[in-house]
Amino acid sequence: MIGGNDIVIRAVGSPASLDACARVVQRQWPHARFEDAETGKKYSTYGDIPIGQIRHLLAYPNAKAEDLWDADSPDSPINSMLYLILSENSVTAVLDDPNVGEMPAILEGIRTMMEMEIWNTDAYCFAEAA
Repeated sequence: MIGGNDIVIRAVGSPASLDACARVVQRQWPHARFEDAETGKKYSTYGDIPIGQIRHLLAYPNAKAEDLWDADSPDSPINSMLYLILSENSVTAVLDDPNVGEMPAILEGIRTMMEMEIWNTDAYCFAEAA
């Protein structure tokens, strides 16, 4: 089951924000698998994700969790999938329970990354300065 909680975190809606979120997930879930939630295209590692082309990203802690979700299994453990949605002013994390397993650390990591000033500045500002 997913959808119990939507956690909205202020962020610039740039690919860099989603990239930072995926890196936080990868740190907490070293065997994480990813999926484009809009197309269903799967990525076996963080490095395979075409950042800049995705705004809706599913993350699974490992291949077993991904397989359970793909099979629509009722045995999918709590927080075995995280749905990240990039919008113009935020990143929304959709999950089962923000207080279970690695989820508190993932959410705190995402919040910390989004609070960093570099993520709150549009990329074109840096290009103009160069």
